[in-house]
Amino acid sequence: MRVLVLTQVVVYPADAGPKVKTLQVLRHLAAQHEVVYCTFVRSEQEEQDAQKLREICQRVVTVPMKRSRVSDVYFMLESLATGDSFILRRDDRAEMQAMVRQLLQEEGIEVLHVDQLNMMRFVPPDWSGTVILDEHNAVWQVVERLRKGSRNPVMRWLLGREVEIVRRQEGAACRRASAVLAVSEQDQNKLAEVAGSAVQIEVIPITVDVQRFAATYEARKPQPYRLFTIGTMFWPPNSEGVAWWLREGYAHLRTLCPAVTYDIVGARPPHSLQTLAEQNPGVHLHGYVADTEPFWTGSSALAVPILSGGGVRVKILEAMAMGVPVISTTLGCEGLAVRDGEHLLIADSPQDFAQACARVLQDPQLARSLAHNARQLMLDRYDASVALTKLDSVYKHAKAPQTGVINQASIT
Repeated sequence: MRVLVLTQVVVYPADAGPKVKTLQVLRHLAAQHEVVYCTFVRSEQEEQDAQKLREICQRVVTVPMKRSRVSDVYFMLESLATGDSFILRRDDRAEMQAMVRQLLQEEGIEVLHVDQLNMMRFVPPDWSGTVILDEHNAVWQVVERLRKGSRNPVMRWLLGREVEIVRRQEGAACRRASAVLAVSEQDQNKLAEVAGSAVQIEVIPITVDVQRFAATYEARKPQPYRLFTIGTMFWPPNSEGVAWWLREGYAHLRTLCPAVTYDIVGARPPHSLQTLAEQNPGVHLHGYVADTEPFWTGSSALAVPILSGGGVRVKILEAMAMGVPVISTTLGCEGLAVRDGEHLLIADSPQDFAQACARVLQDPQLARSLAHNARQLMLDRYDASVALTKLDSVYKHAKAPQTGVINQASIT
């Protein structure tokens, strides 16, 4: 088939969870079909990165996009004036609308694979081909969890408003698609809640190429009492979870393991997190790191203190593939077929999270057992060669959708 894949961010290099997920899907599709790849780019470096995907795609097309605080204020005011979603409206670009129409005509596209809800706005309302909406999470649920966790009354009101709008628009987007892909049964249920029971929603788990991590697995030489967390720190669920852990639980871990060191790796940490890191002994805030291999090979365990968000944490899958023991909150490992005490340790209160970290750091046999069981789970269930075969079935059976406009005007 002739497939056009749309993404909001360049998926190469795969240095963040969403990129890892989408790059695996892109590689799988390119091995089965003739793929044209179209994405937003925000810099010259991203343009160069995108062109490297010509190795697997027949054509790569980019559309420049700039974000700024000034433009965000403009889109927020426009959102309030029109009743549209802020998080979806701020990426709505006429240049991408025009490019998608052009590619559909020039390339004889049969299937439009839309990566994440933001990109559904660029599906022409009158296009009659097959549309696959690849949802990394139920977006409305992510916003709802952010609302519940906010302490600012104005922000809570804005997020509450956003939840209601996104619920309507996400439901409309799912109904516009021929098939919707969810990463877990939990997300499948949440999407069905807004889309209706008639919409075909298939669960295709996030995958990693386990073989790609074999060298790291073999090279691991964990240093005693070395804990780390990795994730884009400008994403609120990541930074807020780490801040919660530093404020309320990390000191208890220090009493249990005085020699512990804690590395926090991830781009653009907020100032509040930088301050917390400076106040806690043994904590090292690294920001963006191009080569994270030393952390994966040298750390004793990965901490995933997540309190909000949605979807599936790719960082947990990668850790399991590399043989790194994981300590997570229940929400952090949501959507994964894992069992507490067998594949990882799960703890939700600050005290329990500290004790779980201490158990792994102080018991090498437990750490080895968790790592072994988790890696076997990866091979059996989450390796790309196994899990993405279901995507072929979705492509085979998906039918062209009912055409219709996916924007604020069509759903209010």
